[in-house]
Amino acid sequence: MNQETEKALKQFFSAQKKLNQLGIIHSREYLGDIGRYLCQVMYNLELPKSRRQAGYDGMIGTSKIQVKINNCPIGTPVRLSEPFEYDELIVVLGPNCLLRPENIQDDFIFYRFTREETLKKFKTPSGKYIGGRSVFAQGYDKVLSLT
Repeated sequence: MNQETEKALKQFFSAQKKLNQLGIIHSREYLGDIGRYLCQVMYNLELPKSRRQAGYDGMIGTSKIQVKINNCPIGTPVRLSEPFEYDELIVVLGPNCLLRPENIQDDFIFYRFTREETLKKFKTPSGKYIGGRSVFAQGYDKVLSLT
């Protein structure tokens, strides 16, 4: 293993440990944990007391919210599965996500969809729910810069 790879791995696992100590990540699904945390910051998302709430991740007011985060640098789409047991979907595109619009420089881009918008924008001809680059080309809700 070369030194650059070794250093990057050490930094990655050190950051993972620190985020765990801060209470931001607490499972092996750490990207999802980070997405939910970012939605707490940006939308005041209230997480359930038991982190295992079937069908949705938290509440904003009386609205059940599902959070998806994508930071895939090779363009893997956002995949949703039925049944939709939530009122709104928030998708967070991270700084490395290939699905991001090219003109946005902020680290995180947030998209907020109603159930109706989700059903319309994500449904493919095959009946699956997949969000590719065209879903995220415009209409973002918020952005967040870490710098």
